[in-house]
Parts: sequence; structure tokens; C-alpha cells
Amino acid sequence: QKTLPATVLTIFGATGDLSLTHLLPTLIHMEEHNLLPTTFKLVCVGRRDLTTKSFFEFFTEKTTTKFSPQVIKKFANRVTYFQANLDDHQSFAGLAQVLADKQITKQKHECYNRLYYFATAPSYFASIAKILKTQGLLIGCTDHERTIRILVEKPFGNNLASAKELNKELLKFFNEKQIYRIDHYLGKETVQNLLVMRFANDLFEPIWNSKYIDHIEISVLESLGVGNRINFYNQTGALKDSMQNHVLQMLALIAMEEPKDLSPESIRNQKLKVLSSLVPFTSKTISGNVVRGQYIEYKKEAGQVTNTETYVALKTEIKTPRWKGVPIYLRSGKRLGKKVTEISVHFKKQCELFGSERKNNVLTFRIQPDESVQLQINNKIPGFGIDLHSGTLDFGYKTAFLTEIPSAYERLFLDFIQGDQRLFIRSDEIEASWKFIDSIVNNWNKKNAPLQKYVSGSTGPKLSEKLVSKNNHLWWTK
Repeated sequence: QKTLPATVLTIFGATGDLSLTHLLPTLIHMEEHNLLPTTFKLVCVGRRDLTTKSFFEFFTEKTTTKFSPQVIKKFANRVTYFQANLDDHQSFAGLAQVLADKQITKQKHECYNRLYYFATAPSYFASIAKILKTQGLLIGCTDHERTIRILVEKPFGNNLASAKELNKELLKFFNEKQIYRIDHYLGKETVQNLLVMRFANDLFEPIWNSKYIDHIEISVLESLGVGNRINFYNQTGALKDSMQNHVLQMLALIAMEEPKDLSPESIRNQKLKVLSSLVPFTSKTISGNVVRGQYIEYKKEAGQVTNTETYVALKTEIKTPRWKGVPIYLRSGKRLGKKVTEISVHFKKQCELFGSERKNNVLTFRIQPDESVQLQINNKIPGFGIDLHSGTLDFGYKTAFLTEIPSAYERLFLDFIQGDQRLFIRSDEIEASWKFIDSIVNNWNKKNAPLQKYVSGSTGPKLSEKLVSKNNHLWWTK
């Protein structure tokens, strides 16, 4: 590991669920494995009336992740809590003093890189940027070079118009290379492996096109409901919470052209081409190609009748020469029979020697759980005659690599500290995704699209089976 720069990381929204559940446990785990910079401080900004000591006690009461007392003590020495209210800019008057290099280090003067994590609702992003500007926290260091970066959580906007406005506001204070838009799925090892499988194995690239591929399926299925995210979820739903980011980003990686190199811009340029080539839905094409559903118990959880979808499935296509005529099936839902995220690439039958007895070859990328790459192939069953058996070649991460797989947030934190934007999303990618999603939402609103009810623990609405069966397909992920 290369030497990491001196860093002070400030988390806005430090007492929220995201910080308590993911961010702080990830940073402590990095501490435990010596992955943080040697010179590193964490400033946690929250509205609760807490001291640094009581904040850490609050965190340890809330978290379910267990660490040794030695690691907790070491990490706690890096933490400073700062109470402020994002609705009251005056409450941030002392933040500059907390972030002063000399005060933080208590050693020789050293200019820290200042990283800001906006772990709040998007409605506060512009406000936080203005606070940092007015408090003089976006200026360089007079003695040494200092880098300033921000990381913003999803959802980035609520539609295309709000995403554009949010980009416009942030670009008043930062340039594009300073803005890190996160989708934690891009930090998952198996999602990163999509790039390697595509372009490091000459076996696949010649047949990665409409001549050989019959269809592609991406499924993000969850067994749990929305839990304590009910207020947030009522404003987003499955389409905006998962489809707009996780699912479309995985599609971009599986379908993109080969980038000229591994630089962030080359990779993001190719992802953008895929997202921009998705065919928007119209009032005519949305019927029969998009299914929205809600599990029956959602009304009780929400405490009211709501039109929020907890399931969405759709059939789309990518208007590029490589993918002409290839159906793309995407779905995401909650309270289903299993928790799994998979991408399956279904190949066409090229040989007719064994007729209908042979099964199509299917390449499956299991993102979670049990991270793996699987290839379904046909073999002869031992014995007299020629009878076929469809079996699976399975490359499992946990058996192949006898080591702990880094968490997505861990990888993204390291990239944020090092200034690597490869796994973060550029503004034009966000806007291309929202343009496609808006075409669904707008037509749902025009048609007052009905919700298909489904039972918790099932495979989802019955209508979603018809979505794929029209083309003589079945959902691969059951």
C-alpha cells in the first residue's frame, strides 16, 4: 500500500443511520487493518447536543458491529465531534478552528487534505457547500499544497431537473474533479470484476454481442422490507432507490465498449454511451414493458395508503450496434423470497445437433451473497447413449481467495482519500440515468399506473412473469 496523504475527513450527518450503520464501522475496520492514513483525523458533524465522548458512547450503543477495545480506543483518539444545525449557518462559526491544521495535529504544522462527506439528504448539499465557503474551508494552504474534495450520497436529485440543478449548485463551489458521487455498489468486488471479466478474458469479447447473446437479466432482490427508512422510501420507491443507480450502473459496466485505458474518464465515457443509448419509454411502449408492484404489508408499515412501488421490473434495449435487438430485463424489489443480486448473460444456441435437449449457456455474475462467477454448460451423462446434463462451472470468491473481501465502502473510502474517481459517477452519467427513469415516472403519472400487489416471500407480482414470457424467457434468478 502506498503512503496515504495526511487527511482530515469531515462527515456531515454523523448521527444519522448511514453514518452509524456503515460509515463509522467501515472506518474503524480500516483502522483495525491499518488502512487509514498515518496522519488522519475525523470530524463528525451532527445536530445532537453531544460532546466528543458522549458521541462515541452514542455510536457504540447504536452499532451492532463489534471491535476490540484497543481498536475502539485508537480510533476514538482520531475523532472530534462538532455540534451544528444545517438550518443554522451561524452554528458553524467554530468549525474552521476545529479543522485548523495546527490544532488538529498538535505537532508540527502540516496541511491536511480536507475531505467532506455529505451524508445527508440531497436538499442540504448546496447549503453545506455554502457553509464551507463562508467559513473559509474551501481555500488552499498558504504553506503547502492542499486538496479539497467532497463525497455526496445518493440519491443525487429526484429527477433530471433536480439533478441538473444540484450539479449546477455544487459546480459553483467545486470543479468536477473534486466531486465524488457515490454508488456503493460500484465498490463491490464482484461489480469491479465485471470490467476484468469483459476485457481480461479473450474468450468472451468476440461473442459479447447480439449475434451470440440472446438476452441479459439484472436482478436486485431483497428479502427484507424498508424498515426504518419508510419516510425516505415513500419519497423514492424502488425505481429511484435502486434502479436509477445500482441497476443502471451494473448494466453500463456489462454492456459498455472497451475503454482505451483504465483512467476514470475513459471508463466513465464508455458507461455514459450505454446510459445515453437506453431507449426512453413513451405512453405506448410503457404498457406491457414495465411492471410496478407493492408487497401487501407495505400499507401497514407505512401507516397509510401510498402509491409507492416496492418492486419494479422492466424490459428495455440499448440502441447500439453491439446490442441491437437484445432484450434487457431489469428488476428490483423488496420482501421477496430471497436476497440476491445477480447479472445473467444468456447465450443463443448456435448448434442444432442435440436439438431441444441442450440448454442455453448462461454466464452469471453473483454480486451478493456468495460472490461468484458461474457458467452453465452441457455435459454428457455417464453411461450408454448420449444424454445431456446441464451443470455449472463455479468460481467462488471465498473459496478461491482465502481472505476477507473488502467492503464496498472501504474501497470507496480509500479511493476518496487517494483521489481516484474510477468508481464514482460523473454528472453526465447521473443525468443520462435520470432521463431514462423520468420517462417511466412521467408515463406512470399520466396513466395512473396501477400497483400489482404481491405476497411477502414470493417472487414478486405475477405480471412480471408475463413480462419475460412474452419472448419465451423466464427469470433466471428465482
